[in-house]
Amino acid sequence: MSEKIAKDVLVFAHPDAAHPQHLSVAAARLITLAREITSGKVVALAPSSITPQHFSQVGVKKVYYFNPEETGTWQVGAILADLVVSAVRTGDFGAVLLPSTSWGRDAAGQGAILLGSGASVDVTSLKVADGKLIAGKSVLDGTWETSYYMRRGIPVVAMRTTSLSAVSAAEAGEVETDNLPVQLRESTKRIQVVSREEIGSTHAGLTEAPVVVCVGRGVNSDLKPAEELAEVLGGSVGATRVVCEQGWMDRAAQIGQSGISVAPNLYIGMGISGDHHHVCGIRGAKKIVAICDDPEARIFEMADFGVVGDLFTVVPDALSRIKPLDA
Repeated sequence: MSEKIAKDVLVFAHPDAAHPQHLSVAAARLITLAREITSGKVVALAPSSITPQHFSQVGVKKVYYFNPEETGTWQVGAILADLVVSAVRTGDFGAVLLPSTSWGRDAAGQGAILLGSGASVDVTSLKVADGKLIAGKSVLDGTWETSYYMRRGIPVVAMRTTSLSAVSAAEAGEVETDNLPVQLRESTKRIQVVSREEIGSTHAGLTEAPVVVCVGRGVNSDLKPAEELAEVLGGSVGATRVVCEQGWMDRAAQIGQSGISVAPNLYIGMGISGDHHHVCGIRGAKKIVAICDDPEARIFEMADFGVVGDLFTVVPDALSRIKPLDA
């Protein structure tokens, strides 16, 4: 039997973007992980839109609700950090878990400073050994795996959730709910969101996407095959640096050394040669598929499955075979 910590674990649970009353998949995965590492209670911190029944199904024992209309949007790191700290002060917690999104990483860092503890972001594994919470992550461009623990305070951990599973609790029990007594810093109160821009679903949430379809110079500005493939597979579209520099996609989609790192279950590279500054951002992928017309392309060296061919022929052919299965 795996070792567990005795104290409760606090999880920030954000809603599904399309259905605000539901838990996001990432939140359900974090809650499942929390159940695996504690013999105490799993306590959720959540916006008031999520209904208690969704927490009951995944084994949460208590939910602290907050009203975003009163606190401000939780997608601002400083606001979320204050919410986390307010929740931590209500009990005796052994760890805090957040998703490793841009706002989750920001909140983890700020929250740890306020709590006098340590933060770790982009964590891919979490276990308990000798009473300590051991975090694991890739470093040095994905060439090394490292494990470590935080020596003081409550560990604040921003997890990459793509490799985690969401498992319902054996029994759906009663969920205690309470309104969180929020204490915002004066500096936080001065934050005002002046605009919000929708970046589109095809390359939103790349760090949390189970499938990433990435385009390189070989697409020659035609993103339609990649977007169609991502839609069919339920994934998101990313890009290499040269694609973003050409203006074919915005910088938010850039994967690699000067962009973001991804760890999907499946990565599909289209028209990508495999330069180091890109592949260092995909080493966390479980399976890598490469489609390129250059048989000497370096990306084939790390691919689990490679197709040498014209992507504008290969991808439509693949779609014609996948779509009937999806119907």
